[in-house]
Amino acid sequence: MADIKGHAFHGLVEKHGIQSAERLAYIDFLLRFTGGLSRSDITNFFGLGDAAASKEISFYKAQKENNVDYDRVLRRNGILRETYQPLVDIDADTALGMLANGFNKTKLQHKPIIPYSRVGNSPKILDVDLVSKVTRAISSKNIIKCHYMSGSSSNHGERTLVPTTIFFDGISWMFRAFHRESNEFKCFNFSRLKEVEECPQDFANNNETIESDADWQLTTLVHLTLHPSLTDKKKAEIRQEYDLDIDQDEFVVSEKAALIYYLVWHWKIDTADTPDMNSSYNFFLGNGNTLKHLKCMENVFR
Repeated sequence: MADIKGHAFHGLVEKHGIQSAERLAYIDFLLRFTGGLSRSDITNFFGLGDAAASKEISFYKAQKENNVDYDRVLRRNGILRETYQPLVDIDADTALGMLANGFNKTKLQHKPIIPYSRVGNSPKILDVDLVSKVTRAISSKNIIKCHYMSGSSSNHGERTLVPTTIFFDGISWMFRAFHRESNEFKCFNFSRLKEVEECPQDFANNNETIESDADWQLTTLVHLTLHPSLTDKKKAEIRQEYDLDIDQDEFVVSEKAALIYYLVWHWKIDTADTPDMNSSYNFFLGNGNTLKHLKCMENVFR
């Protein structure tokens, strides 16, 4: 599939009007990032009847006839990977946000309702073509073959992954996948992806789906105490930030076991057996002994 930019959304609005532009953009979005759509996707999202939804899909095909074809077996309109060219220009960060939170034409217009800025944007712009291959695989439960620049391993060879879900760790967009070579589920950073090859005829096995990912399905309690190395002033600031009572030193949060590593990193949690008094931690982990038995905690307790 060629990595060619589409039109800016405002160009579609000028040409077809806001209503048609939004419907065209939605169809293009579903094709590109989920791999296909059915008529019910249009009827449910826009509240249209079946005939009107069919008309919208036909109108899209008239704009981009080489993007989509009807699959009579799956009974849905599927992307034509080799010839697809995006109708609407969209960056990977916006696309991932809408996959997580719902399609929003305002995001395509880049016009926030009130002044807005995002701190700490990575200088590396995610490759929207690579991202779309991963998200299509998630939607279709297919595998991908890719090269991944791991920060914890020198093995940068080809990997066979079964992507299952996306998540945002507070800084970066990530995805979870079953890694066939190691026979386990792992988390991957979109920014570390290199070449990605889709394998639309190779489907996930039962043990490779998100339902079989025990560490993703398990939500566990994390017992936290304000770190004893903190000054009274710093403790008061953290109580305010985390909505604790004025004299509260302990609290409990729940998190997916697979994501506790990121919680520890971003919240500055001390996971040692005893608190490190010469540190800049915010919290001390009080129930580390009950979490250590989980395999996904290996990086947490290094």
